[in-house]
Formats: sequence, structure tokens, C-alpha cells
Amino acid sequence: EDARAAATAAGLEVVDLRSENLRTEFRDIGAVVYFLRKVIWMVPGFTVEQYRPQLAALHRKIEKEGPFL
Repeated sequence: EDARAAATAAGLEVVDLRSENLRTEFRDIGAVVYFLRKVIWMVPGFTVEQYRPQLAALHRKIEKEGPFL
């Protein structure tokens, strides 16, 4: 209902309101990199070069334990 109140306060009429909680699952490091390059607000200034050690560690974790959630 916070979304409805915010929309109404902005002068909008809410005719249909739905909510969903989605889970994002990454099965390989390439998908993580692609996501971070497209969703720039998650890690501002993200580059592979800057995060190479963390990406390598995450790659090993995905290979060993399965998908990264």
C-alpha cells in the first residue's frame, strides 16, 4: 500500500496494483558481469578490471557450490 499512497500523492490514479518478489539467480560469472554492466546503480562504476579478484572468487564459488543468489 506504500506504492499506492506514493502514486496517489504524486497525483496519479491507481487502477491496478500488483506486487511480486523475484529471485535473481546467476549460474555463471558472465551473467553476473552482464547484469552489473546493465544495472549500473547496483555497483556504480563497475568494471571487470576493478573487481577481477572478487569476480574470480565468485566464479570459483559458483563452480563449486552452484548458482549465486
